[in-house]
Amino acid sequence: MSSSSALEPLPVACFVTSHGFGHGTRTAAVLQALDRQAPGLKLDIFSTLPEWFWEENLSSLASFRSHQVRTDVGLVQKSAFEHDLDKTLSELGAFLSFCWEDVDRARKTLLETKPAVILCDVSPLGLFLGKELGIPTVLLENFTWDWIYGAYLEADSRFGPYIEQLGELFGSADLRIQTEPLCERLQEHPIVPPIFREFEQSPERTLERLDLPAGSRFLLVTTGGIPHEYSFLERLKERKDVHFLVTGSFAQLQREENLTLLPHRCGFHFPDLVRASCGVAGKVGYGTVAETLGARVPLFAVYRENFRESSALRSFVEGNLPSMEASQSDFLNGSWIGRMDNFLALSLIEKSGQESGACEAAKLTLGIA
Repeated sequence: MSSSSALEPLPVACFVTSHGFGHGTRTAAVLQALDRQAPGLKLDIFSTLPEWFWEENLSSLASFRSHQVRTDVGLVQKSAFEHDLDKTLSELGAFLSFCWEDVDRARKTLLETKPAVILCDVSPLGLFLGKELGIPTVLLENFTWDWIYGAYLEADSRFGPYIEQLGELFGSADLRIQTEPLCERLQEHPIVPPIFREFEQSPERTLERLDLPAGSRFLLVTTGGIPHEYSFLERLKERKDVHFLVTGSFAQLQREENLTLLPHRCGFHFPDLVRASCGVAGKVGYGTVAETLGARVPLFAVYRENFRESSALRSFVEGNLPSMEASQSDFLNGSWIGRMDNFLALSLIEKSGQESGACEAAKLTLGIA
């Protein structure tokens, strides 16, 4: 970015997959770093993540606009752990035609705002429009959808044309930033450490806001941003010696004996909850791994079966975090609770040394803006 352009607010467009919250939190961390390096961003975000998500995660920015636009298909989810390949295929054809109303709306906004760069967190739509309009594009990824779909190609050849089309789109990015935990290393592209959000409050303040006694420790149970109904809450209540903070699709914050149930929109900064905990148990996605690493706490990991990213996440966790693993069935039926004492005995990591890759990713993005 030239010195003269630094005096003017930098217009940036951002297209983010809505496949869970992890991509959104990763992008939010990069956008905050970008705003520190180029203060006063003129930011337009395209995603189907809820408005409140961006309001809570980008509160440090002076202003931004969010647009409810679907930016990819990803995998159509039946639940936090199950996806529907037939429905995914049925939606891919229409989406990748790029001939639908939201595409026209996004195109019109880009023509009006003239962004200096389009940042895409595994969103093919942003790459398509950037290429069409001649706007520089940055792809932020630890996997791409063509790579994910490749795992299903042998079982269903219908994925073939979509893998080819998406491969061309992802390959068209002017800059491709790969971020650990990484699924497929491509040596010609820069790689950055795991990206996670910064902490906002001390563990002591978090405990105070949760109305827990000073010095308390709790186990954080989560399935990320995808709704899930827990069947084992009564079993958790049997562990009177442990407090559990459970996040999910609850209508409001509730206290039930040794449980605190938190809705997704709860007013707490999730990384602060992670750091104040004695560990995290639940479904593993990019955001959970990165933010658990950033907080330096143990992870009781539940990996999605039949999802190609899981093997890369498992390898990273086993090499970098004190951890245990529960199968999907063990987690869903609550049998993992019987191994709780072993998990609680894991040592915390030294609370220093891990830096987020957000600043480096922001610097790289500014290099082509």
